[in-house]
Amino acid sequence: MRFANKKPAAELLSDHSAKSSAPLCIAIVGAGAIGCYLGTMLCQFSDFDVMFIGRERMALESAAYGLTAQDLDGACYQVTSPVVYTEFEALRSAQLVLVTVKALDLELVLTQLSRHLSPDSLVVAMQNGVAIAPLYQQFLTQTVLRAIVPFNVVKISPGFYARTTGAEMIWQQTEDWRILAVLKQLQRQGIQSKQLANIKAAEFGKLMLNLNNAINALSDLPLQQQLLQRPYRLLLAAAMKELLDLCRRLNIETYSYTSIPNSYIPLLLQTPNWLFKRLAKKMLAISPDARSSMWDDIQAGKATEIAFLNGAVVTLAEQLKLDTPVNRLLVQLVKRKEQGEPIRLCPLHVIQLLQEASGSQRS
Repeated sequence: MRFANKKPAAELLSDHSAKSSAPLCIAIVGAGAIGCYLGTMLCQFSDFDVMFIGRERMALESAAYGLTAQDLDGACYQVTSPVVYTEFEALRSAQLVLVTVKALDLELVLTQLSRHLSPDSLVVAMQNGVAIAPLYQQFLTQTVLRAIVPFNVVKISPGFYARTTGAEMIWQQTEDWRILAVLKQLQRQGIQSKQLANIKAAEFGKLMLNLNNAINALSDLPLQQQLLQRPYRLLLAAAMKELLDLCRRLNIETYSYTSIPNSYIPLLLQTPNWLFKRLAKKMLAISPDARSSMWDDIQAGKATEIAFLNGAVVTLAEQLKLDTPVNRLLVQLVKRKEQGEPIRLCPLHVIQLLQEASGSQRS
């Protein structure tokens, strides 16, 4: 295990450097796996003054163990004494605020942000799901941009977070120097980013991939093992088809996070195991222990984001007076599992669920 040294700011952006030599004050609100990983990476840059806003448990843990982020190549970046606050008052000095809380916690957090952010703060919304921006606009007057984190980060041990999958981050198109500075540093840490004007397409493309979170949580298997079993892939393909059909009806584009067009991904998932292993090498290039964040939430006894993922597909269909039986059934199963039912979706149950969904469509 190797640790990277903190890198000095050789050049940030010449126009900003000419105006000010003070560090850019960045706040990470929601110090979970993604927040701690990104925040630790940004702490490696001496022109960034990074603070974390988290729960008391996170503050105590980081004080005892520090924070460590491990990239895909195994390089580790460490912060021995991270600045962690449990109160939102500290946000008054923040120039850039990365909000990484789960979507279901967003309304409560935004209420706090509205009380403590300075008017000229720039806010970045990093939640899964679609139609997130209107919720921010309901509470905040500050400029809000969207960003999509398509890779998985898992907590290995106290204070230790490891990235387990690839893919580049997507950021809403902007020329703001604060975002450009962050993108530059993240690239130095091996986190590639891309700016898109059509952020709605990025949201729906990510939603399509996130439909697997529920299946993974219900299967109780690591992602790689789950994807290697065709019944689970058939279920995922059916859930994706429902979303893609809605997007076609509503003329919504979906950004592809892979080299394969989104419309072809269900076809790839339906292939026999021997062919899928050959064609989906990049999809399977993930840590053998990686699981979805929804599985993590259920294991921790927390509420999941199911309403913002598969539930969003169901809601969208209802607006068109349509049914999406596969996603509807997945929502029902996850909610039952949240309540403590010992549900484990084995391959045989998957086939039964697909038959039930098919019968629902015919009726």
